[in-house]
Amino acid sequence: MDKQRVIIYGCGIMGRRAAEALADKESFVIVGAVDIDPELVGKDLGILFSSPRETGILIENDADTLFARTDADAVVLTTSSHLKTVMPQIKQCIDAGLNIVSTCEELSYPWKRSPELAEEVDNWAKETGVTVVGTGINPGYLMDSLPLTLTAPCLKVDSIRVTRMMNSALRRIPFQKKVGTSMTPDEFQQKIQDGIITGHVGLLESIYMIADGLGWELDQATELPPEAVIAEADTETGFGTIKPGDVIGLKSVAHAEKAGQTVITLEFIANAGVKEEYDEIFVKGIPNIHEKILGGVHGDTGTVAVTINTIPKAIEAVPGLKLMSEIPSPAATL
Repeated sequence: MDKQRVIIYGCGIMGRRAAEALADKESFVIVGAVDIDPELVGKDLGILFSSPRETGILIENDADTLFARTDADAVVLTTSSHLKTVMPQIKQCIDAGLNIVSTCEELSYPWKRSPELAEEVDNWAKETGVTVVGTGINPGYLMDSLPLTLTAPCLKVDSIRVTRMMNSALRRIPFQKKVGTSMTPDEFQQKIQDGIITGHVGLLESIYMIADGLGWELDQATELPPEAVIAEADTETGFGTIKPGDVIGLKSVAHAEKAGQTVITLEFIANAGVKEEYDEIFVKGIPNIHEKILGGVHGDTGTVAVTINTIPKAIEAVPGLKLMSEIPSPAATL
């Protein structure tokens, strides 16, 4: 079996987890790694794994030099959630003739938020003959491509509602911090205003992907400001015990209207008080479809898996900037 040759661009939490998962698979071989953190440059990539090992791949800080001397098929790009930030990196990869699978949330459906940048990426990729895909567990799967797949047996779809219910106390500390754990309500609101807490990035991208897949012309799509979830009793978290009245997480909601009716609702709920974790999709139509994933899909594990499993599909796809709904559905790889 010919292994697909992959470069890791960004060796933060998601990059190193993707690298470790790739290193354990038969279908891939890591041929390079890039990061700008001076504390990482020069180190063996495997030192960052949860089970450290020598891989022979040293982390470099010059992507262009690495690309010029390395034969690779694709880049896993995990540096930022925001398209504007990753644009120079995307261009580097495209200029080197490399397919891109990225966890950049805004790249999953950039045609509404950043149409000019999306067109640039699409044109670059087509001219060079490579494919660019933004993906992850969400956006990329749970709240967009999976609901679209579930509509396949429907003759008619009236509305879609997706709820992601997570116990944030079971997630890594940076995530607990990201959802406002241990803050007072006033601190939470101030950080919302300052843009420090943004809620889940990508809800609108998921809405646009669903609408695009169903051919819906939306009246509007709206993402509400994140809402603090307040502890009603002593609640255990990675920051210790949170007393009643303080923040244990948040709820983010986005919805879209068509012909005056709400047709898409996405709810992202992550707090330390969640008793039952799940991911749930309701498709109202003919027929109705109801799917509930008991226990939910772990965000980090799911993002790594969807990203890796998308690599072969991206390599085989027609060149250009592609949505997850525009390429064959990924499946688990060896």
